[in-house]
Amino acid sequence: MGNSLATTYTLIAIAAVIAAILLSSRRQPRQGTKPAQPVRGDDLAVWPFAPMPFMTDSEVRFFALLQEAMPEHFIFAQVQLSRLIQSTDAQDAAFWFNRICRMSADYVLVDRDAQTVIAVIELDDWTHDKPERKRADQKKTKAIESAGLPLIRFDGRRMPSATQIRHEIIRQLG
Repeated sequence: MGNSLATTYTLIAIAAVIAAILLSSRRQPRQGTKPAQPVRGDDLAVWPFAPMPFMTDSEVRFFALLQEAMPEHFIFAQVQLSRLIQSTDAQDAAFWFNRICRMSADYVLVDRDAQTVIAVIELDDWTHDKPERKRADQKKTKAIESAGLPLIRFDGRRMPSATQIRHEIIRQLG
């Protein structure tokens, strides 16, 4: 009995030493690794941000007309594409996410179930005539249409009426 008691105490002592070694190694930074550095601005009590308008004046006007034209649907404005579509390429999903993560849809027409996207709607103004904006629009169009979502574009320079908007949406959704 004395021998088994000594063995038990020895095992407890060994376990305590191993636990102490493991705990102390976690507290010390490993060689070659730097402790985490604070990110610029983390130490500021207030960050330098101020509110800004959510939409331009023409986008606000069009939003009101769109709501009047399609009252049976929900309409969301300024929605990130990454909330609407996802990559089907699981092995390269991060690459494809990065292609769309900074793109947004002007408006999204959604069924009353709040889950089903009916169409993505873009309001194009004079800035869409610039070559770099045309390339960005082509990429956005490719992403949206690749996901199988209808994309409907309206010209903001010729603001349509609510009736014209409704007619065009119904025509394009066929």
